[in-house]
Amino acid sequence: MAVTPEHFNRRSFIYPRLIEAGAEFTEVVDTTVAARYPHDAPPLGLVDLSPMPRTGIKGPGALEWLGGQGWPVPGENNQAAHTESGGLVLRLGNREAFVLPSPRGDGDTVRTLESSIPGDGAWHMPRRDTHAWFLLRGEAAVECMAKLCGVDLREGAFPRGAIAQTSVARLNTIVCREIAGATPGFHLLADSASAIWFWDALLDAMQEFGGGPLGIHELD
Repeated sequence: MAVTPEHFNRRSFIYPRLIEAGAEFTEVVDTTVAARYPHDAPPLGLVDLSPMPRTGIKGPGALEWLGGQGWPVPGENNQAAHTESGGLVLRLGNREAFVLPSPRGDGDTVRTLESSIPGDGAWHMPRRDTHAWFLLRGEAAVECMAKLCGVDLREGAFPRGAIAQTSVARLNTIVCREIAGATPGFHLLADSASAIWFWDALLDAMQEFGGGPLGIHELD
């Protein structure tokens, strides 16, 4: 369902940029995200998923508790696992995980998980507020990221589900390679206070590859 700005529940950190680009919005769970733009879908797209529900869990019992709730916890640090609904569990360390919903929207499941975090050995980290969330997707995604990041993100060195906690465009960023689908993609999670600057830097780097903003209804 298309919605207008007066219906918004929660705005993106980069809301002004989305309006400037002519985004058409749709409701997902308790928020509104850019669904499509008034142009053909670019070969290299940047999707703003920042308004979507997501959560962080940290503490000595965080990973054990998360696994006990039926969520797939990777066996090693800096690895991601797919959930049944298409989301991701990112294992960032021995005591910390980041849970992302599917871009298509299983946010209610993540919100239910968040509300049940016990606070005793496993604590809630408000990642929806602290981190912007972008998805860079397209055949030229690796080449584009090579302009911005010193990590070798080619699939041979950085396979599906791999995570790097590194610098992208001089900003501390969690980079996770997409697991599903044939098209290369990277989830990028960075400081929400720098979201507009980060979005602009990514779009600038994407220009030579014909890149541009992409809505969630254009992902296919």
